[in-house]
Amino acid sequence: MNGKWQGWAATGAILMIVFGGFKAISGFIGLFNDQWIVHGYTGYYFVDISALAWWYLIVGVILLLAGFAVLNGKAWGRWVGVVAAGIAIISELMWLPIYPIWSILLITLYIFVMIGLIAVRSEE
Repeated sequence: MNGKWQGWAATGAILMIVFGGFKAISGFIGLFNDQWIVHGYTGYYFVDISALAWWYLIVGVILLLAGFAVLNGKAWGRWVGVVAAGIAIISELMWLPIYPIWSILLITLYIFVMIGLIAVRSEE
């Protein structure tokens, strides 16, 4: 990773590691404690909480691995990161009726991660 977009890619990788860690932790906790996830008064879940916990654990681990791959300069890590960030955006849509401000903030940050990872490719 050389060029002026190197900082964007590194920032995207660090954000993926942080977000992936938090998603993996919340998924791991959700596996053992179904009551840990709070239901809001305006939103309803159409998926089992244990399935959602597994989903968060898998997406979190993928984000973690892709973030470390990008920091190590692997080209495949950027593309896995872009796909994982897109999947994370879709998974944040489930929280939109319950935590709208938090969901919109995370979706915006995931978009910045995607921009940082895609912009590196255009410089090579």
